Amino acid sequence: MTRGKKPTATINEAKKFAERMGYRWQENTHEDLGYDLFIFKRETACMVRVRQTAYRIDPDIFYEELLRDDLGAVRSLPLPSWFPKEIWLRTRHERAWRRLRVLPDLVAEIEWWQPDGYINPYAKQAPYTKRGG
Repeated sequence: MTRGKKPTATINEAKKFAERMGYRWQENTHEDLGYDLFIFKRETACMVRVRQTAYRIDPDIFYEELLRDDLGAVRSLPLPSWFPKEIWLRTRHERAWRRLRVLPDLVAEIEWWQPDGYINPYAKQAPYTKRGG
């Protein structure tokens, strides 16, 4: 997925999403750096790249394939590897955000994050198994 035109409307929605979780934000003004927002609050900070796709996201998608260019841009940020970096992803028809934590060797979809009050309605849920005895 190539970057193309900056998704300004989606970035504006991401700012509101960040504010609902208690973050303040600062927009990136450097075109050569692969992030859209720097979000922060007393407990944490994070660099965020905002993406929107035109199509429904398959539940079995490999984000490494879908977001190859975006992941490369985020991973190349001149920051320590331990500094939190995320891609916030949604389709044009979904109203919920998918938060993807970008690590050096993998991408992890955040299912739930209590400090932000974040719940991903699209996260794969483990099947319920009854404990017997």
